[in-house]
Amino acid sequence: MSENEGPLDLIPTVNYPPLLTNANYLSTKQMIDQVVSEDQEYVSWKLKSMRTGGTMNSYMQDFLRKTKENNNLPMDSSAEDHSPSEDEINHVPRNICFPRDFYEEALQKVPRPREISQDEQFKLLVTNLDEQQTNRFEVFHRTSLNKTQVKKIAGMVINQSVTENIRVFLQAIGKLYAGEIIELALDVRQKWLDGRMMIEFDRRKSVAKRLKKYLKKLTKFVEGSNDDHEDSVDETESDLYFDDEEDQMVLVEQGNKLLKSEKNSPEIRLGLINQYNKLVKEFNTIDVSVEKYANSPILPEHIREAWRLYQLQSDTLPAAQWRTQGEGNGWMFR
Repeated sequence: MSENEGPLDLIPTVNYPPLLTNANYLSTKQMIDQVVSEDQEYVSWKLKSMRTGGTMNSYMQDFLRKTKENNNLPMDSSAEDHSPSEDEINHVPRNICFPRDFYEEALQKVPRPREISQDEQFKLLVTNLDEQQTNRFEVFHRTSLNKTQVKKIAGMVINQSVTENIRVFLQAIGKLYAGEIIELALDVRQKWLDGRMMIEFDRRKSVAKRLKKYLKKLTKFVEGSNDDHEDSVDETESDLYFDDEEDQMVLVEQGNKLLKSEKNSPEIRLGLINQYNKLVKEFNTIDVSVEKYANSPILPEHIREAWRLYQLQSDTLPAAQWRTQGEGNGWMFR
């Protein structure tokens, strides 16, 4: 096979029969499955790292154990049947416990260190930061919004000048607000990258499935055997495509005709090899890793989505009636 950058090699258009054997088909199929499996592990790891929160299983074990013990108690046959009244149905028992109660009870049992002053907390925080965190902290600590712009915006909103202490307060609040929006934008960017990762992974799985079908069809033609290989690959199955992708539609339709063909001729073999080589090049160029985009810039779309998420998380909109001037929709100031 000719040299090619990637896990798979191209099939030459001449002198190819010695390369298309059953052993080669099985080894190539194993290589394809291994690449897809490695990508699956990477995708699962990235998606798992994006999930937050957790369960309260560690706090609910005592409650579940007591519940199981109570359920295993023998029933008292001498007890009379009792039909609850409407008041009893709507009545909340006094000894009822909610998950929050178990959490707070377990939290109180956790040993707490001695309380330290704010200066000691600050010193403890700074001394335990790594180099990247220290640089970010120093930059954030030194950075401040422009005094003139803050006073200008405040004066435009309230139509009067603001004092110096109010200006300092607005600077601090504005810096915190901008930091929250930027952090949300970074999360949005990461989610977009994970979405791109999933698209590339789905494309690689689709190409891998098509590769195995073409290689199996070629192997059967070259070996001249109609015996079915013991695997799950159906070489006669037609590939799917989207109607809006014209180039892909033409390529897939040609490939489907070749896969359905029962004529073992040099032209059919050459067509299958060309289709296979195109898929090999596409398979080798697919990269599901998104680590190379870790330092990519934040786009306006990320900020816009971060602003939308901030509105949902705060469950309200900031009171900004001055922005709704000009036909009452704020477009005047955009």
